[in-house]
Amino acid sequence: MAKSATIQECIVSFLADGQARSVQNIKAHLTKLNIGNYSEGQFAGSINTLQRNGKIKKLDRGVYSLRTKDEEEKNMKTCFVVSPIGNANSEIRKNADKLLKYIIKPVCEEFNIVRADQAHDAGSITQTILENLETADLVIADLSGHNPNVFYEMGFRQRTGKPIIHLKKHDEIIPFDVSAIRTFDYDLTDLDSVESIKERLRQTISSFSFELEGGISDNPEESIQEKMTQPILPILYQILDAISDLRSEVSNIDHRALQTAITTMQSTQPKMSQEDMLLAQLMPAMIQNPSLMKQLIELGEKYPAQQKNRKSRH
Repeated sequence: MAKSATIQECIVSFLADGQARSVQNIKAHLTKLNIGNYSEGQFAGSINTLQRNGKIKKLDRGVYSLRTKDEEEKNMKTCFVVSPIGNANSEIRKNADKLLKYIIKPVCEEFNIVRADQAHDAGSITQTILENLETADLVIADLSGHNPNVFYEMGFRQRTGKPIIHLKKHDEIIPFDVSAIRTFDYDLTDLDSVESIKERLRQTISSFSFELEGGISDNPEESIQEKMTQPILPILYQILDAISDLRSEVSNIDHRALQTAITTMQSTQPKMSQEDMLLAQLMPAMIQNPSLMKQLIELGEKYPAQQKNRKSRH
C-alpha cells in the first residue's frame, strides 16, 4: 500500500470516535503507530484528499473531524457518466454496464455516480441531463460508437470548463474533428489493460481541482504549488503515453528489421553439404584443442584404407 493511502487510513481510524483533532495530535498518533517516515507533502496531500473525498471536515485552522454518514453523503461529489446505452440486453448496453462496473465505479468510489440513462429517457436530451452536465463535479464520457448524443453532451460540458474525462474502446478511432482531445483507451477483454486504465483515471482525477470547504491547504505555498501542478499533470500523462507508443513502435520496427535480415541471409547464403556443416561445427573445437584435430586427421587416414580392404574382400 502506498504511504499516502496508509496515512489516510490511519487518520480516518483516529477520527472515528467523532472527536476533533489538531494536526499535531494526528501526527503524534501516526508516530505511535510507527508507520515510518513520511514527508510534509504526503501528510498535507492525505489531508487534502480526505477533505476532497468528503471523509473529513475542517473545523478550524489545523483542526479536523470525521464527517457523519449524513454529512458525507450530503458532501459527496457527483460523477456524471455519459455513454452509448442501447436497448436492454444489447451489446451496447452490456458494454456500458461493464465499463461502469469494472472501471468507473472502482475508480470513483468517493463520488455519487449517475449515468445518463438514469437521468433521462434514452435518446433524449432533457433539462435534467443538461443540469447534470452543468453542475456535476466530474463528467466521464465514452466516445465509443460515435453516438451523436454523447458528442452533444460532451460539447455542452466543455463550455463549462469543469473536469471531463474522455474514454473510447481501444480498437476505435474517433472523428478527426475531436481527435486532438485527450482520450483514454480501454479494453474490457484484457485484465491488464483494465488495471492500467483504472490507475491512469485515478491519477487524472487526483490532478483536477475540486473546491474544498475551508480551502485547499493550511499552507499557502503548498496551495499555490498544487494549483500550478494540476494543469500540468494531464499533459505529462499524455507525454508518457506518447513515449510508450513510440517505444512499442520502435520495438516492432526492430523486430521486423531483424526478421528481414535473417530471411535475406538465409536466402542469399549458399547451401552447405552435410560434410561442410559438420566441419563448420567441429572447427572451433579443433582449434581450441589441437590434439583433437590430430586424432581426427589420423582417423581420416585410417578410414579410406579400411574401406579399400572391405571392397577387395568382395
